[in-house]
Amino acid sequence: MTGGVICKLNTPWFRGDRGLATQITFELPGTRNVENVARALDELTPLAEALEAELGADAFVSLTGGPFARQESLNATFRALQRSIPIAVVLCLVLTAVFMRSLRLAVVSAAPLVLVVAWLYAFMYLFGFSLNLVTATIGAVSVGVGIDYAIHFTMRFREEFVGSVDRLEAVHRAAASTGNALMGSAASSVIRFVIMAFAPMPLFAAYGSLTAVMIVFAATAVLVVLPPLVVLVSRLEAPRGGRPFEASSGVMSP
Repeated sequence: MTGGVICKLNTPWFRGDRGLATQITFELPGTRNVENVARALDELTPLAEALEAELGADAFVSLTGGPFARQESLNATFRALQRSIPIAVVLCLVLTAVFMRSLRLAVVSAAPLVLVVAWLYAFMYLFGFSLNLVTATIGAVSVGVGIDYAIHFTMRFREEFVGSVDRLEAVHRAAASTGNALMGSAASSVIRFVIMAFAPMPLFAAYGSLTAVMIVFAATAVLVVLPPLVVLVSRLEAPRGGRPFEASSGVMSP
């Protein structure tokens, strides 16, 4: 791939905004690897700034080319994700707390979201998936998938616990009903995205394979991590000598 440095100097013998421009073109190998482009930016940016300072106030120097433009777009996407993922988790937490009428249940329902995002990017790092505009957005998608699975399981546990004194029995019933349904839904979604993983375009193939892995992680977090958390919360929420749920309305008792 080709990179370049554009130097433009506004000189007094030109009228208007026209000036003298010089472009230096060079080859930058290995631009499919994001780390190579980032390393080249780290080395060339100080040189461009030093050249701009040497040319004076009427000149500017900028790096250009496909690899640098893609890297800047990727950096902008990462900055947006760093803001959007926490905002999405907080909004899911607030909405879940409002509709469930329990802050503790909302917190434990949102807990698997953090695990799924961490597991997903750890998987990408271990198996050498490169970060790009497509793979970087899967973390945001995992928030929506994870909270959907968590709400289904938590609400089913609340319904089962209304008529059951034993919390473990309520968890077993929720796992046997909603848990099996979530496994079937996750399996069908995984199969569809695994088929997409065989696409001839590398970006689509990476998106399909990573989305399938993300769905597996989301289902695993909900079916393995969430049950003990809801049991613990039900103990904390329970009033003395009674259950934490009202049989008449199915909502959390104050």
